[in-house]
Amino acid sequence: MTWKTGATGCATVAFLLANPLTDRAMAGSDLLPSRESCPSEGSKQVWIESLRTCVEAGGYLWAEGYYNTYSNYPAKDKEFYSIGTVAITANTTTETAFLGPLRGVADVRFQYRTSDPWSDGPSEFQIKPQTLYLEWAGITFGVRNSFFDFYENEDVLGTDPGIVGDDTKLPVLGYTLALARDISLTLALEQGRYRDGGIKPADAASAVMLAQNDKAPDFVVALGQTTAWGSYQFSGALHRIALEGDLPQTASSPTTWGYAFQAGVMVNLPMLAKGDSLYLQTAYVDGATSYLGLIDPSGDFSPPDAYWDMNDGFSRVSGWNITAQYLHNWSSVLNSAFYAAYGRFEFKNANAVLSYGASGGENFNAGGNLVWSATENLSFVAQYVFNYYAARDYVKTSYGLSQSSQSAHQILLMARYDF
Repeated sequence: MTWKTGATGCATVAFLLANPLTDRAMAGSDLLPSRESCPSEGSKQVWIESLRTCVEAGGYLWAEGYYNTYSNYPAKDKEFYSIGTVAITANTTTETAFLGPLRGVADVRFQYRTSDPWSDGPSEFQIKPQTLYLEWAGITFGVRNSFFDFYENEDVLGTDPGIVGDDTKLPVLGYTLALARDISLTLALEQGRYRDGGIKPADAASAVMLAQNDKAPDFVVALGQTTAWGSYQFSGALHRIALEGDLPQTASSPTTWGYAFQAGVMVNLPMLAKGDSLYLQTAYVDGATSYLGLIDPSGDFSPPDAYWDMNDGFSRVSGWNITAQYLHNWSSVLNSAFYAAYGRFEFKNANAVLSYGASGGENFNAGGNLVWSATENLSFVAQYVFNYYAARDYVKTSYGLSQSSQSAHQILLMARYDF
């Protein structure tokens, strides 16, 4: 079985609750055809005649405990932390006079966490809308997963999963066109601030302060199809890289464009066990590093979108990744996901290579989990992920990694309840 938060529906009335469903699973189907009532009379569906709206309601509770170990880190950075979550979700469909139903989804988490991920940060209470958007006549507006995403860490569980591959929720405005044979084409504008990888000086010792202007949206296109054997998607994105303000050496704010491409496929494997599936995905980026989805526990060596050289201007950072996951159902109440991913990035500026002490870096992680569905609504999770992050052609400097590589082990124990 697969379990993930997110859905497609329509928020018109709703601080009611719904079972978490996947954005992808809902996106390709009609939740409600034109009708005078909800499709079923379950306790989680309510028909509001005055609004001609069906509301499907539910929610979930999570209790998570994380234990992380860091090789080559000081002892004080070995960290145990926990997260408690109460989520409110609602899917609604409102009948309209033309151009089909208005659909919406709300999935809002109320969380208390004792630490930030990979850190000894302070305890804090957070309110996080995971998905909060409307769909009508092919138009999507609100907060949801990037249309660029495909795999989305499908069965890597928990609030802080650590696996290479893009899984980003952000404000979007998109239009999806249904083509022949259930092929869909989406064009979207997505908020660039969530994709800001930053700009660093090629000379790390430079006193020049650089800030990235992230006001322009990213332009995203996705082409995909869902079939009886599985699904696939090709994605592309354009990402603007611009310095904030003018530099003394330039007449105006320097600008360049980065880009990303991604291809992913999911294959159903019922011949192995009912519900089994395999994901394969790969991406290439140039000046759009956030689309790689790297996991850098230290934050000391995260690649920027580009380096800025006073003589040569922008030098974009390029990279690629590959991700795989196999989901196996041992029985009707027991399943496991096994996943692994590798990402790599390159610096193209000789000054950056010299001052940061590396020609680029690489990130590898792998893990698996075991999920026991004790009842229809209650399940327990044990999950392990190993993460490795390293500099290539490493030379120790004052501005790069303090050692050539770092690694971390993450163990998650989790209980979850749907209502």
